[in-house]
Amino acid sequence: MDTTEIDDLKTRYTRQMSLPEVGEEGQMRLAGKRVAVIGAGGLGSALLPLLVGAGVGHLTLCDDDSISVSNLPRQTLYTTLDVGRSKVHCAAERLFAANPHCDITAYSERLTEANATRLIGEVDLLIDATDNEATRLLLDRYASEQHIPWLYVSLEGWCGQLALFLPDSPSRYRDLFPEGDKGDAPSPTQAPFPVMATTPAVIGSIAAAEALKLLLDLPSPLTEGLLLVDSLQLSFHLIRR
Repeated sequence: MDTTEIDDLKTRYTRQMSLPEVGEEGQMRLAGKRVAVIGAGGLGSALLPLLVGAGVGHLTLCDDDSISVSNLPRQTLYTTLDVGRSKVHCAAERLFAANPHCDITAYSERLTEANATRLIGEVDLLIDATDNEATRLLLDRYASEQHIPWLYVSLEGWCGQLALFLPDSPSRYRDLFPEGDKGDAPSPTQAPFPVMATTPAVIGSIAAAEALKLLLDLPSPLTEGLLLVDSLQLSFHLIRR
């Protein structure tokens, strides 16, 4: 890394590095971390720019969907001109433009049992930014088998839920939601769930903060609880699991 790049990094992260929880050592730690985000929709649009902006060094994006007009109110990484394009490829362009120091790998594929190892690879954190139960159950199994921490994030309407599962967590996602779908893909005729345009931003920013805390080796109550957020009532409840 030459002098110009070092000066750019110090200027870019000067306010963040002034935090006692970060500093120069923490910033270098973030630069070496690898995070896989599954889903580049509303949640991905909210949390991905924050991870890139904070200086996470390596990101893997996975989503097989393309951008539609109905995505635009809440998927703020995209514009009307992007309709029809691959979400992950468009997201990768925007994120790299925001921070060229971040290494971004984009896969326009749906995560499955067959391709999980190839797409995810070796990472320090898995983040669920999807909208279906089958993928979450797959992430839970994969993270458990590979001893990788993963962050569960979901939303509907004005509300959202978050939980952080460490490799040695006493409870897993399947324990928290035992009645969930056992792996079937969502029906293509299934009606889309309702969601307010602001909800992904609220929940996604919390998810990004929790991800950064884990990458910086800072404690989080989400390792032992399920956070329920209701932005309509402006309420936050942490349920111990």
